[in-house]
Amino acid sequence: MRTTNNQKTGNKQKTQTIFDSSPLLKVLSIIGPIAGFSAALSPLIPYYLNSQPQYLPIGANFTSNNQTIQLEVADEPKEYSHGLKFRKSLPKNQGMLFVLKKPEQLKLWMKDTHIPLDMIFLQDGVIKTIVEAAPPCKTKTCPKYDSVYPINQVIELPDGSVKSLDLKPGKKIELKLNPDTTYKQ
Repeated sequence: MRTTNNQKTGNKQKTQTIFDSSPLLKVLSIIGPIAGFSAALSPLIPYYLNSQPQYLPIGANFTSNNQTIQLEVADEPKEYSHGLKFRKSLPKNQGMLFVLKKPEQLKLWMKDTHIPLDMIFLQDGVIKTIVEAAPPCKTKTCPKYDSVYPINQVIELPDGSVKSLDLKPGKKIELKLNPDTTYKQ
């Protein structure tokens, strides 16, 4: 309740403000700005969560040119689509194996991938196509890298790996799967 002076009559008048009369409105005056701030930030939360790198368990490896490569295994569509996006680095002898449900001709791009990669497209472990040093894409439209042939596996490695591992189309890679890893094929 507020008291005001009426200067003409000298009478004191009592007036009520809206906030004095309703506890609900008092609460809303506090919660309202918080809710507005939260609503303004809410679209940023999914973006932040989707812009984090994924790290999958090491589930396979292979050896070539006396070097053993450890591979994280992506075998679900959500894992394929995220791949190695948002990684700032990738250790020299590490990469990611994508295991597809059925053979298909595939096109990959480097959107949101911050490191250059070598891509090895395989059918049952046999190299069909290689893309070396695919650069990170920093534009809205990114080039796509084609497997050319139907494939059921892709390996992505740090750029320069294809040369150091002496990988070529037609070569068979003996993938050793970790017995503790289950694949959803």
